[in-house]
Amino acid sequence: MKKLIIISLTALLAACSSTGKIDLSNRNSYGLKCSPNANSAPNWEGCMGTAEQMCAPQKVANVQQLSPTGSGSPDDSYFMTFSCQ
Repeated sequence: MKKLIIISLTALLAACSSTGKIDLSNRNSYGLKCSPNANSAPNWEGCMGTAEQMCAPQKVANVQQLSPTGSGSPDDSYFMTFSCQ
């Protein structure tokens, strides 16, 4: 079962990186889940506050707000990616 989870996670990360929306090679790049699910409204202000706390004393940069993919997955929701500079 663990192998299946690891393979699934690896495939998901590879798919995300191939779309060009999430830069997995940049260790200074982060992502936050901004809604409980795809049908809930995102809390962009809350995500930005969390991002600022994560980056302190640096500043949040390169913010992208990503909509749900429509995959039907329980984890499908609004996300925000950002980096600290």
